[in-house]
Amino acid sequence: MGYNRENAAKVRQELDRRRQEAIETARVRTLELHEKFPVIYKIDCELSKTGMLVMDEIAKGGDDLADRINDIKLDNTALREQREELLIREGYPPDYSDIKYCCPLCSDTGFVGTEMCSCMKKMLTEEGFRSAGISKLIETQSFDTFSLSYYSDNEQAYRLMKTYLSICRRYAENFEPGKSENMLFCGNTGLGKTHLSTAIARVVVEKGYDVCYNSAQNIINDFEAERFGKAYGERDVSSLDKYFSSDLLIIDDLGTESVNQFTVSCIYNIINTRVVSGKPLIISTNLTHDDVRKKYSDRIASRLFGEFNTLQFQGRDVRFLKLGD
Repeated sequence: MGYNRENAAKVRQELDRRRQEAIETARVRTLELHEKFPVIYKIDCELSKTGMLVMDEIAKGGDDLADRINDIKLDNTALREQREELLIREGYPPDYSDIKYCCPLCSDTGFVGTEMCSCMKKMLTEEGFRSAGISKLIETQSFDTFSLSYYSDNEQAYRLMKTYLSICRRYAENFEPGKSENMLFCGNTGLGKTHLSTAIARVVVEKGYDVCYNSAQNIINDFEAERFGKAYGERDVSSLDKYFSSDLLIIDDLGTESVNQFTVSCIYNIINTRVVSGKPLIISTNLTHDDVRKKYSDRIASRLFGEFNTLQFQGRDVRFLKLGD
């Protein structure tokens, strides 16, 4: 398991910015105190000598070394208490010039010892949501917010969607690049296809995997932009790499994009490349097998319905039912 390199670089950069900002703020405040209160400057000068004094005593050795070091520590504590009392008397908080990191656990380094800090994991997850394209969707769409009550008026649809919910949850929890199967969500609009695919993406991102989630139309727009940019000598293939290299690609609303020879070629290239390389793919569509065959090609229909685990969603339009809540 590994986080997206670009996301990891951004998070490390942000942590470094926070750390340097905290250090600089403390430095400026220390200079402020030194200018206003010469006695604090003298105290800080004495405190700065503590390490050297301890090293000197260690170098001298002797049976009373522990006592001498303890005396230094006691003097250090007394100076710190004197400093704090002075600050409080002058109306300052005692920790006014201390370095205040955003995360006290790791001091904004991202690691506690050799273990990744919880703050860095959280930042990587949030950046993963953003780069995956689901930052807004996850605000309302997760496994916990997927309600089976909207299918309760149809016993068959209810049982089927309950099974699909379990399948999708298990898929997300056990996701593994190169091993997880491809999934095809079929059915009319408003039956929960986008909701469950978003829920899967959320869990997979939280596990630390690289997810790309986008609509078929937006994906085609990216390929067209690269195509016309190439025609004018401006090519940026890196913007398309995510569709082939991400641990999981989710294509939403296949069939809503304008279809021509170029778009069919792009769709087939993505599907075929990922299938051949063993990179999992989830596609949602309102199209039937015949619709896919007629709109695209037999090759694409064969790939989708022959090499994907197909879930045929049933029920009534949940979006319409919610309007009556």
